[in-house]
Amino acid sequence: MKKYYLENYMVLAKKFYNQEQLYKALTYYKKAYDGGMKDNTELLIEMALLYDEMEDYGNSLQMYKEVLKLDKTEARAYYGIAILYDHRDKFKRAIPYYKKAIFYDEKFLKAYFFLAYAYDQIGHVNEAIENYKKVLEIDPYDFWTCINLGSIYEQSNENQKALTLMKNAYQVDREHHMVLYNLGVIYKKLNQLEQAIFYYEEAIKVKEDYAYSYLNLAIIYKEQEAYYQAIKTITIGIDHNPRTFLFYNRACCYLLNDQPKEAEKDILTVIKQSPEMVDYLIDDEELEGFISQSPALLKALQPYRTL
Repeated sequence: MKKYYLENYMVLAKKFYNQEQLYKALTYYKKAYDGGMKDNTELLIEMALLYDEMEDYGNSLQMYKEVLKLDKTEARAYYGIAILYDHRDKFKRAIPYYKKAIFYDEKFLKAYFFLAYAYDQIGHVNEAIENYKKVLEIDPYDFWTCINLGSIYEQSNENQKALTLMKNAYQVDREHHMVLYNLGVIYKKLNQLEQAIFYYEEAIKVKEDYAYSYLNLAIIYKEQEAYYQAIKTITIGIDHNPRTFLFYNRACCYLLNDQPKEAEKDILTVIKQSPEMVDYLIDDEELEGFISQSPALLKALQPYRTL
């Protein structure tokens, strides 16, 4: 087939792909492939990416393997295979392919990033940190690297390092709820409560259904014994996302605010929504005495455990 027609098939495929008409795009990629472009690396990679997006991982893998038969140094193919394993949470199998991609392309930022993420997922924190740092050597303000590495530092109580990275992420995007939320977490740990409250409130403005922002903000109010404000915050959170842990924490605040009937209702909701939390409810010192004196709660708990 003439080169002109094959190139036109590629143009049409990209057009339909950009319009999110994936099956039409695939039809034209196949025409180019069957017409004589089986040895075209760019076509094979584009087909692999399309199959990946269509969740046809078997054909995506086959395309990447065909790329590597043509060129074993093609870093994008190793990266693509790693991503296919990543999709299915097979992080240990993904890691060698990310490393291969980096071996052939030492500046492959996304390969370093997802390699770090894979290590983090399997609990190899030091390796995760090392590879996130590699990303920052290439781009000191890579948004998600600043977020993820900052979160690792926060979890290990290296809060100043965490704060520096979150501030860098904040410079990149001041309206992403995760950077605002994480700034709230870090400022709370640093006991800068006004700053923590500000960032949690900003996170809520940006993403009203992110339940953890309401929870953490309410905990600050609870610790300040501002129980009414804590209850109000959680109630707004429940209106946007009725997660079980919000009902649980509101029940605790109701008890502290001397509202036992409301606390009882919320605990009943917790039992109904998440029976797996029964043991946790019973072992909670804040709730123990209250539950043992509530006939309604004892009755609701009976099918799960005898007090």
